[in-house]
Amino acid sequence: MEHMDEQWLELIGKQEQMEKQEALKAALTPENVSQAIQAGELTLGDEVITFQRTEVVPDQVFMFVPDSFEPMPEEYARIKYPAERRPQIIYTDETLEINLTVNPTNNRMVNHEMEQFVQDLSFLIKRMQPNAKWLGEGVREVGGRKMGFYEFTVPVLDGVMYNGIFFIELEGKGLFFGLNCMERYQEQWRPIALGIMDSLHINPMEREEGDS
Repeated sequence: MEHMDEQWLELIGKQEQMEKQEALKAALTPENVSQAIQAGELTLGDEVITFQRTEVVPDQVFMFVPDSFEPMPEEYARIKYPAERRPQIIYTDETLEINLTVNPTNNRMVNHEMEQFVQDLSFLIKRMQPNAKWLGEGVREVGGRKMGFYEFTVPVLDGVMYNGIFFIELEGKGLFFGLNCMERYQEQWRPIALGIMDSLHINPMEREEGDS
């Protein structure tokens, strides 16, 4: 009888775990994530992630950033990101393992040529990261303009890292966003990254006419 009780408890435990996984998948659908982020609160089981609308380019671009994220300490940023590729803004969680970046550049970019930029940049990344596992690339519609993106995982010293890179044209130049995290966080944070990008607010007053 005791053995049967143990089997029954194990079966109940497995069922509860499956139900939690199904609930998590439902919470992480693109529609739910985007709506929740813009409402300021995303519930994932017992975890609640709150977001704050944050100005990342003065008067022009606003992004929803998790309240628990803080600017990455400069000494850690110098270690994690080579100087020539260090983003201008880096938000990170308390573990320093989930990072959200913003990087305005002087690189020329044109909204209606975004598909070509995606092809060119992904070609360069694939050459620079031959060990990367490519997850996807393409163009999304965000804030009335095109957003290019590519996603991949790459081996690092302590495991495998997910990288999601997103970019838009702003005043004729490339504005890049990114989310990177260790692979164990990817299932949760990949859809959150997409939701954050879908929720970008770009000041329409700054749009270049004829650049659609």
